[in-house]
Amino acid sequence: MNGYRGGMDNDGIHKFAYRRPELFADLVRLVAPAVAAELDFASAEELPAAYVQPAGDRLAQRFGDMAWRVPRRGGGVELVVLIEFQSTVDQDMARRMRDYRRLARERLAARGNGPPALLPIVLYNGSDRWIASGAATALPEWSLASQLVLAPFQDWDYVLLSLEWLRSSGRLASLPLANRSAATLRLQAERMPADLLARFRQEWTRFAGDADAGMRRVLHAWTAALLADMGGAESALPPLAELEGLQGGTDMATVSEALFDEWFAGVRAEHLAEGIKQGMERGMERGIERERARGLARLRRQAAIKFGARTAERLAALLGAAERMDRVGDRVSDWIVECEHGEDLISRVSALVGNGGTES
Repeated sequence: MNGYRGGMDNDGIHKFAYRRPELFADLVRLVAPAVAAELDFASAEELPAAYVQPAGDRLAQRFGDMAWRVPRRGGGVELVVLIEFQSTVDQDMARRMRDYRRLARERLAARGNGPPALLPIVLYNGSDRWIASGAATALPEWSLASQLVLAPFQDWDYVLLSLEWLRSSGRLASLPLANRSAATLRLQAERMPADLLARFRQEWTRFAGDADAGMRRVLHAWTAALLADMGGAESALPPLAELEGLQGGTDMATVSEALFDEWFAGVRAEHLAEGIKQGMERGMERGIERERARGLARLRRQAAIKFGARTAERLAALLGAAERMDRVGDRVSDWIVECEHGEDLISRVSALVGNGGTES
């Protein structure tokens, strides 16, 4: 995900998921449960991406991640939900959302619709803490009627659903297990392939009914994308058709636990071994880098004492380009003692670095 971990298409995977009415409905249930109870989600309609984008407007490339229109049960007021998917913190989000709401109202008025209730949501899955202003974190008591009256005077510009905040506050574990939007957040919270695969299994089993075939496609696609973002481990995930074949058209609870246990045990063992290997390699790399930095600082101090700051800076620049400090460090230390002039030292080091750390 751009700004999240690697190169995953953040907007693309979110739009794939939240174009499903059941995921959209569960997102609203997470951020505004009281108003969700008023809505007729069976009649929800996704609005075109250009719904709030005037032709030629400078905001056209920045707004319109997703918009839905949902009528109130029994008719009357309708709710327009404006959704932005963010993987990085945007300090300008409050102004953007105010403009977004204004454009939505103008478009509705131009089409002869009555004034809608507007619910702007920012769904943020980045790893940094969200520090932009204008956010409310939840609207448990919010209602359509009160929003129509209070909208010009409310003290928030958008509702923020932040994965980082849910994880750091411990609230992620308390999200409803049957909520589909919460299931995608739990997947994204995992940081290791084996843990992600175990989470995928749990969520897949939880949404095992025939009516949730679309949700299982979302879970599979999201897990594959996250595994790819972790470094190419997506091959550990069986194809969707294979998993649905295991299910055999019946409820997931009827699938032999032994089959899944055997398959996941193999995958977990493989990735545990790989994780240990990678951890050892990263530890060795960090240790080597620390030693390199210490050696460079020591030589720089020695050169500064004998030849002055300018020569020390030139020496540091040369040594920073050396591929192997272990090959040149001792030799350079001797030269600092031997050389009478800084230019002589720089000349010797330049030749040494140019020869890959070996004297000609």
